[in-house]
Amino acid sequence: MKAILATLGHNLISDKLFVIKEINLPAFSTEFHFHKECQLVHVVESAGRRIIGDNVEYFESGELVFVGSNVPHVWYNEASYFGNKKQLQARSMVINIEPSLLKECFSLFGNLSQLESWMHTAQRSIQFYGPCKDNIVTLMKRMLTEQGIRQSSSFMELIVLLTEAKEHRLLTSKNYENLFKDKDQTRMEAVFKHIFRHFRREIPLTEIAAVASMNTYSFCRFFKSRTQQSFVDFVNELRISYACRLIQEKEMNMSELASMAGFNHTTHFNRLFKRKKGLTPKEYRKSLQLPG
Repeated sequence: MKAILATLGHNLISDKLFVIKEINLPAFSTEFHFHKECQLVHVVESAGRRIIGDNVEYFESGELVFVGSNVPHVWYNEASYFGNKKQLQARSMVINIEPSLLKECFSLFGNLSQLESWMHTAQRSIQFYGPCKDNIVTLMKRMLTEQGIRQSSSFMELIVLLTEAKEHRLLTSKNYENLFKDKDQTRMEAVFKHIFRHFRREIPLTEIAAVASMNTYSFCRFFKSRTQQSFVDFVNELRISYACRLIQEKEMNMSELASMAGFNHTTHFNRLFKRKKGLTPKEYRKSLQLPG
């Protein structure tokens, strides 16, 4: 799938500092894209996988994420979501922010150092949690009901909450850089969809290279140059993320867990899990205070 340079539609024009909107669709868009505007996204109702830069994880209802300027991103609904018999619904609140206008606005109030420092950090994209997240979401809901000066005042309050939030984690790796090009779109769209569909089994390099219409050597170079991860590391990252979700949802032994996440050997799974998460799967389960 390619990350395409996107504009955010007629509701966001060059002289607007921010736009807040609600999204209510059967499913989220599957277009992997990026744009100069920063984006604060609260998933009200939906579930699946998301990609933000080089970060690939599951998402669910309630998450709150800030996406930096020109960082490729997408929220995907997975197959089980579409298999749900109830009416499909993907709801979110989104605030798009023009970063240059944000700096210009705050420069009127004096020293920009705090804002600039936060924006530099936020370029890695941020997931908020805990009371900080709750306070930000409450303010976003209030902004949806406001107009004019009141909404602008709430926006300023929102920036304060974002810059002072302590309960958060950074999503992309420290040295991540967007290297996607417009011509990559169709190819990367097909590659990502194939990986998401089949990551729980072995995906031979010849198979995924064929999806990209490339030989294996060219594909490996292409994939790493765009994602800043090797194909094997990317798939293992996805498998570990899936294993974390299984640990939260089900009780099973380590051998069963490793197999369901796509690993043939429990020892390799345990070693890789600890390298990625800093804990063994059992320690991770205990940290969640789950039985077993």
